[in-house]
Amino acid sequence: MIRAGIAGISGYSGKVALDILLRHPDVRVTYAAANNTTGPLEDIWPSLRGRTKLVCEKFDVNKAIAACDVVFLALPHTESMNFVGKLLKAGKRVIDLSADYRLNKASVYKTWYGLEHKEPKLLSKAVYGLPELFREKIKKADLIANPGCYPTAAILGLTPLVATGADEIDSIIIDAKSGVSGAGRKIVSNLMFIEVNENFKAYKVMEHQHTPEINQYLSKISSKPVDVVFVPHLLPNSHGILETIYVRLKSPMTLSQVH
Repeated sequence: MIRAGIAGISGYSGKVALDILLRHPDVRVTYAAANNTTGPLEDIWPSLRGRTKLVCEKFDVNKAIAACDVVFLALPHTESMNFVGKLLKAGKRVIDLSADYRLNKASVYKTWYGLEHKEPKLLSKAVYGLPELFREKIKKADLIANPGCYPTAAILGLTPLVATGADEIDSIIIDAKSGVSGAGRKIVSNLMFIEVNENFKAYKVMEHQHTPEINQYLSKISSKPVDVVFVPHLLPNSHGILETIYVRLKSPMTLSQVH
């Protein structure tokens, strides 16, 4: 039985991770923590009532080490890198749900997240947690960088064409739309119901932090560097992503050739 812990249990990604782990036959959740929320998990997430008696406490990395074999870090971006090194040194496996280990270069991380990476040497150690592409590496990894939401849809949608016909591609435009939960559970005025309901807008046009992540991993599977135009939009619904991807080719191609 694998002992699993979740730090950041009060956020949406932490809750989804807990819901999945509670249904896993070979996992027992032994530790749950957050930075600003404490108390029984069934009070924090009433939908889990009757499924767990765990109590959320303030995150203590030493307690996580003592209680867990694997730790899921569902912390805000720029927070996970404060704890990953210590967890790895203690022999724990880490699955980071934030963006702290998705990018290979510390300089790129600083450009898009506005902060110096505290553990740049670990960036090359992290395995991107997209099993459709990196399943065998994930099985052996001690540090897994869980993919971003928009990049998951973009990379899986584009992989067949980029991997086999990169030389035929002239440009790629990703028109992405997401529900509000993608922004997390924090209280922000532009994510309030009255602001989002019956509304629809683009945001972070040409400056969204998922752009370098999409480019990095599409370039890995391509015969040449990939540079997409990525524009995200906020939908007035809770969950889900829809991406419409436009690929301009250098020369005409029939449908059978595309297939």
